[in-house]
Amino acid sequence: MVWIKIFFSFLLLYSSIVYSSELNEEEEMYFNFVDLNNDGVISYEEIEQSLNLLFQIIDLNQDNKISQNEINELKSIIETLR
Repeated sequence: MVWIKIFFSFLLLYSSIVYSSELNEEEEMYFNFVDLNNDGVISYEEIEQSLNLLFQIIDLNQDNKISQNEINELKSIIETLR
């Protein structure tokens, strides 16, 4: 559940227009990352699958734990996507 909060925090906090009726480019990128079957809606299962995938991507040494170094690496990846 923590990862759901983190994901949606990124979605909202890094958005330049939170109250817009349409998604901006960055928000659309996050939405499309989670909308795995591209049906235009996000199901709980898609959130769960996306978070599992994200965890695997961040957990570079595959020890089922995420270290501060791995978080720093995530921050670098996010910055390159901007």
